[in-house]
Amino acid sequence: MEENKNTEQDATKKNSLLDKAEEVAGKISEKAGEVWDKTKHETEEAWNKAKNSELAGKAKVKLEGLKEDAKNLYDQAKSGELTDKAKVKLEELKEDAKHLYEQAKSGELTDKAKIKLEGLKEDAKELWNKVVDKLDTEDNKKEDSK
Repeated sequence: MEENKNTEQDATKKNSLLDKAEEVAGKISEKAGEVWDKTKHETEEAWNKAKNSELAGKAKVKLEGLKEDAKNLYDQAKSGELTDKAKVKLEELKEDAKHLYEQAKSGELTDKAKIKLEGLKEDAKELWNKVVDKLDTEDNKKEDSK
């Protein structure tokens, strides 16, 4: 009779642990889903911007503006010793603008978002493994104490 009580108590404890594990797993899954949705949304936005060449277009406009500014400076300095300085500055500005344009064009921002997403996925997996390990450890302790 007492053996049935112990078996029932053990079963109740196991069910309680399973319920807790399911609850924790549900919370983790929910949190991971939220992170996934947010990251996915941010990635899609970055991809769409790069895809639609919004950033590339802005960089190109900026490049043209910088070229024009540098040209005006160059023209003003043409007659004196500022000529060399203006040429150097023009080249620097052209390189900076070109680099910005290339970053936008190549989708570098999208790659960064993908890397962030992979990191979040790994963090969620590690957290899940810790929960499973903890539950296994608790279960093993209970079995050992029998």
